Amino acid sequence: MNAARDYVIVGGGLAGGLIALAVRHFNPRARVTVIERSDRPAGNHTWAFHALDVPEPADAFVRPLVSADWPGYRVQFPGYQRDVPSRYAVVPADRFAAALETSGCELLTTANAVTVTVDRVELSDGRELFGRCVIDARGPAADTPPKSGFQKFVGLEVETDHPWPHALPTVMDAAVPQEDGYRFVYALPLTPTRVLVEDTYFSDTPHLDRPKLRSRIGDYLGSTIAGSWSVVREESGVLPMPWAGGEVALDRGGPLVAGYAGGWFHPATGYSFPLAARLALAIARVPTERAFDAAATLARRTAPRQRFGRLLNRLLFTAVTPTQRWQVFRRLYRSLPDALMARFYALEYGLLDACRLLIGWPPPLSPSRLFHRPEVRLCPSP
Repeated sequence: MNAARDYVIVGGGLAGGLIALAVRHFNPRARVTVIERSDRPAGNHTWAFHALDVPEPADAFVRPLVSADWPGYRVQFPGYQRDVPSRYAVVPADRFAAALETSGCELLTTANAVTVTVDRVELSDGRELFGRCVIDARGPAADTPPKSGFQKFVGLEVETDHPWPHALPTVMDAAVPQEDGYRFVYALPLTPTRVLVEDTYFSDTPHLDRPKLRSRIGDYLGSTIAGSWSVVREESGVLPMPWAGGEVALDRGGPLVAGYAGGWFHPATGYSFPLAARLALAIARVPTERAFDAAATLARRTAPRQRFGRLLNRLLFTAVTPTQRWQVFRRLYRSLPDALMARFYALEYGLLDACRLLIGWPPPLSPSRLFHRPEVRLCPSP
């Protein structure tokens, strides 16, 4: 029988990778194995987070992952623009992968887990790995509950021959034609001449027309900068935004489930960094035998905020006219203080904050949507 590792983590994405890095930071002698089905961890993703998303004790293992940060960010809507003075940072996949590869963890790539139990992982090649703490950090399943909207996007990282005109990242530019739900453009100026531009939708369906979205990004670039550009990299994703189900899944009879598949994400924004960092911190600061209890405590503390996030999704996707959803977000940024918005993104808001998020002039409603909408059951893997 193979000797048991301290931690066996299935999945080398954001959740699994942060847990591995946190454990190695707080306990450098821990034996950690990360199993990743592709040839390198972290995939083809860019993660971002706001100032309050990462607790101070987690900054030590998160900060080395950051390739760029800014003192604030910009939002733009028809007739309204705002610069929000809240730190915003970005973590690219290549930097994340390099940190994992040099962390001292055992990294098994091109390895497919077929059985994952509370203390054992069986790989497709017949190998068995035993762990005192087994964590399933694989991504979202293809099947999603029918009561869900979707956040979907195509992003192009481009090199330009003229500097990008905005120093701050644009987290939401909704001053673009609205269709397929709430549409906005997201732009991160990684260097003066390199920018990641994403065409993003909060949509009723998971269908992603990549050629169409690439073309729209080209149009946006053409209207923003002079000169030409070349595409360096492309990424895309389709993530569920549930208004029912989607709770954190913890079962003492099985492995500790982390990541999107375990419900560790912000239902109303799709951001996964806040809970991924908090879960990694909670697990890493206790012995292996107490990891499940630490995760359960965190889940109980965040459950009310996640339920409220699902309520916001229900209102957005079932009651608001799709092409008018942008008005919901414009109202939030026009009427709410910076500190409240920061707490909202970080899933650290309170009851009074929740009330203020709900109170205000309502957007155009579509009563018929409350009683009928198509059920969508399949979500392509991001």
